[in-house]
Amino acid sequence: MLEIDFHDNDSLIWTWPLTVVVAGLGVVVIGVAFVTPWTINVSVVGIVALVVALCGRLSSALELRYADAPLAQPAASGTGRRRARRWTMRSSGAPLVTVGLGVLTLLAGVLSWGPGAALFVAAGLAFITFGLVVGPVAGFVVTPRHLHIDTAFWRVSVPRALIGEFEHSTLDVRLRLRDGDFVDIRVDSPIMEYTSKGYWMNARCRVRTTARIVRMLDAVPPAHDGTSESVGRRPRPVVIGATLVAVATTTVLAGYGVLSML
Repeated sequence: MLEIDFHDNDSLIWTWPLTVVVAGLGVVVIGVAFVTPWTINVSVVGIVALVVALCGRLSSALELRYADAPLAQPAASGTGRRRARRWTMRSSGAPLVTVGLGVLTLLAGVLSWGPGAALFVAAGLAFITFGLVVGPVAGFVVTPRHLHIDTAFWRVSVPRALIGEFEHSTLDVRLRLRDGDFVDIRVDSPIMEYTSKGYWMNARCRVRTTARIVRMLDAVPPAHDGTSESVGRRPRPVVIGATLVAVATTTVLAGYGVLSML
């Protein structure tokens, strides 16, 4: 009998027996597809079953391995490497794929300039901007005075003197502050929240992201004259840049729509 169990987020735990059964059925279906009149349709079902089983097993294995793994913790002071600043982006390939799609769309419009080319250029710029905003722009910066936690349009600056311990907090990492407060840190891209319907797992991402932040904190010695108050603010260049691209894209789309109606 196959044992069916679920993770804390109600997603299925892909055990090895379950993976072997589903993947095996997928292989059988793919084999049968070659001797039936509906080769393409039947093989697609088999391929989907095989991919779902293998990806599910990988996700479950990572979640089970890292879900209860302890998070790295910052040392009392830096290691003295005298780095003035360190930066890392959030761990998610989805924004980079979006940027790549935008670059291809942009090139398609530029290289084949003609009717509708402006539409491709506008769409490409929109994809690139969106991918950058929710990916590389949304990251973590360590300076001698602060740990900056960036989201798409918001930055929380935590003074180095207030940094306490990191804890698991569902899909986030919770940073306990020495003044009794806390900050919840998103470790992956918000794209995941809207594309997976809340069933994604990121325990490995939480562990690895916290380790990267701790390494940056150790590499940048804290300043002794730093502030003791957390600050939240919007990074103006990001907001202005994203707004300009949004306005330009909307203008091109509206103009293209008007011209197509004439």
